[in-house]
Amino acid sequence: MKKRILPAVITGLCVLLFSVVHAQGPGPAVNISKIQIQPGALATKLVMETDGLLYVQRAYYLAESPQTLVLDLAGAQTASAPIVPSSEAAFIRDIQIQKSGTRDLRLIVRLSERVPARVIAETGRTVVELNRIQRAQGSYIIDAATQSELDRKAKSEILLSKLATTAGAESVSVKANLTGPAVTQVFALENPPRLVVDLFDTVLTVKPDVWPIDDPRSTVQRVRVAQFQGAAPRPITRMVFDLKEAGLYAMDSRTDGLVISFYPAAAVSVVQPAPPPAPAPVPTPAKSEPTAAPKIEPKAEAKTVTTEALLPPREVAAPAQEPKAAAAKDQQGKFEPQTISGEEAKYSGDVISLKLKDSDLRDVILYLAEFAGLNVVFDPDVRGAVTVNLQDVPWDQVLDIILKQNKMGKTIEGNILRIAPVSVLTREEEDQRRLTESKELAGPVIVKTITLSYSKAKDVAGLLRSKISTRGEMIVDERTNTLLISEVRDKLDLLEKLITVVDTPTPQVSIEARVVEASTTFVRNLGIQWGFKGIADPFYGNATSLQFPNSVFVNGALIPQGEVTKGIGGPLGGYAVNLPAPAFNTALGFSFANVLDTFRVDIALSALETGGDGKIISRPSVVTQNNQQAEIIQGRQIPVQTVANFTVTTRYVNAALELRATPQITAEGTIIMTIEIQNNAADFANLVNGIPPITMQSAKTTVMVPDGGTTVIGGIYRTEDSVTRERVPFLHQIPILGSLFKNFARTKQSRELLIFITPRIIK
Repeated sequence: MKKRILPAVITGLCVLLFSVVHAQGPGPAVNISKIQIQPGALATKLVMETDGLLYVQRAYYLAESPQTLVLDLAGAQTASAPIVPSSEAAFIRDIQIQKSGTRDLRLIVRLSERVPARVIAETGRTVVELNRIQRAQGSYIIDAATQSELDRKAKSEILLSKLATTAGAESVSVKANLTGPAVTQVFALENPPRLVVDLFDTVLTVKPDVWPIDDPRSTVQRVRVAQFQGAAPRPITRMVFDLKEAGLYAMDSRTDGLVISFYPAAAVSVVQPAPPPAPAPVPTPAKSEPTAAPKIEPKAEAKTVTTEALLPPREVAAPAQEPKAAAAKDQQGKFEPQTISGEEAKYSGDVISLKLKDSDLRDVILYLAEFAGLNVVFDPDVRGAVTVNLQDVPWDQVLDIILKQNKMGKTIEGNILRIAPVSVLTREEEDQRRLTESKELAGPVIVKTITLSYSKAKDVAGLLRSKISTRGEMIVDERTNTLLISEVRDKLDLLEKLITVVDTPTPQVSIEARVVEASTTFVRNLGIQWGFKGIADPFYGNATSLQFPNSVFVNGALIPQGEVTKGIGGPLGGYAVNLPAPAFNTALGFSFANVLDTFRVDIALSALETGGDGKIISRPSVVTQNNQQAEIIQGRQIPVQTVANFTVTTRYVNAALELRATPQITAEGTIIMTIEIQNNAADFANLVNGIPPITMQSAKTTVMVPDGGTTVIGGIYRTEDSVTRERVPFLHQIPILGSLFKNFARTKQSRELLIFITPRIIK
């Protein structure tokens, strides 16, 4: 029988012992519409009706409260509060549902005693079956559900031909080979604890025997099989499992047999896409009136039992995703706090409620010690009174508060609790400290060399010098990167642990930047030039026939003959209206004259239209270690000379693409970066004293980016739109003819700059 004894999908009456499922995505939460308790003669069932497949992420009995069963429900929600019927109040003390994280629930079931339990996954509901211990059983009892199943099934003889046991890494399994599916009934007995499985209509064809279970981790010691009942009224084969303690089990009914699996008290995880979170501390319940008996709550730390998982195909992690999940786990593990020396005080005892007035201090401590199962020794000077009203507080915290109130202290050695005044304990601790120091100073000095791989020995020595004792010495050999340590045994062990934590490889980050610059230009120019010249003179025979004026000369060209200052030239050498395009590459001229050339008109039209698009992409990339600055520069340096006191000084200014980045990897796998990027260029078209000015594009910021993600750390969008008109006053306003007295120039420019950053952690 192989390690995975439960199949991936079980149809019909399948039995599942607590699935371990970590959802790959944040799918919709499963709604628990109803929670009810169904009492039975042999077992009590806790039924949760749902609208989907409910995943029991973890299930376990609490180590410090063995009668408390906890189920962590992944991706579940409910508005239903379970109500314990009065008939079950003696067995099920209390049931609570608490939020665990943002999407999970925690179901806490407090029982009067620890009993075997299993989870049965059915369509639309999940059943937690608690097998009650049967005491003083007068006659054989058949549960109502079992009887109903027997009535529906036709009688047919089933043979049990073989029994085999398999001890796997996660469970101990017993398989009974059957010729067909059998109706089963399960109940529990005590003295010693036993789990009994009856197989109806089943005949044992092998000799009754006992099979021992040699696995020390298992909760079952041995299994016994015999024919409990003969042919009348129906044959029953009984399998009895002798247990070390009541725990968690699973049953799988197949066509070829029945498989019963028992799970050890240690935590087990068969299918685990991601490490399950540690159990969160149980929130304090709502305040209630104190009762005579203290109210027990589960502690935060617990030993857990998690069983083989029943996963639908869509939930199984693809092999390609496993390395990524493992890398994420390792990444988070590097940032988890590690306790090298010393322990932080935590209250982990079962919670109680106390309401006392002027009670004797010794009596209260005796009550708490009896509750915790400790022996007590009092110093003769212990005395005082206690008045408290505490609700749902761990017993060890209650003890500390009461002792502080009365200026008393405690020590615990094994299961003996000693109470004495603080001054007495302080004096004893001081004496003990001096004794420890004297032993430490008197012990032998050990010399050890430690060669570091990833850290500088000089840096590590600076961190550890405060941990060296008065007899210790640490020498750094920079040539071989080795620490030479002379120290007593206890201090040397501490230094080695610290060096193991410090001397670890530093992850590297690849940072890629992209500077994208896009520009668009559009220019349109229109202009006109025109002039005229007219002569009326007897020389040409076109005099005015008047005494005055007898001859007339009209010159419509502003510029004298042969002098043209702008635009294009014409026969007249100039124009009365001289408004050419500011810049043009196309011109068209007209010249009209009479036969004698006594009247001439010159017209010139100039135009220009240009457009352009440009894109520049700069892509610097650099690799650096975590928390170390990286720098990369590509471009040119411009020499700039200055003269002071007859001394010429030359300095160089970068006109280059520069990237400076300092990454910091977080526990979640994201990257915080301090980035400074510049994309400067020299403008040789606009020299100043022979030195080109620098066109600057830069950004400096601190951002957090996911591993492999891309973010825009900066952007500039600049648009210019200008219109220029030159015109003759008043005349340009003449309708239609006004166009002969003006020109037009339009320039549109747009420039866009974006800076992208993409960091990647090098695995």
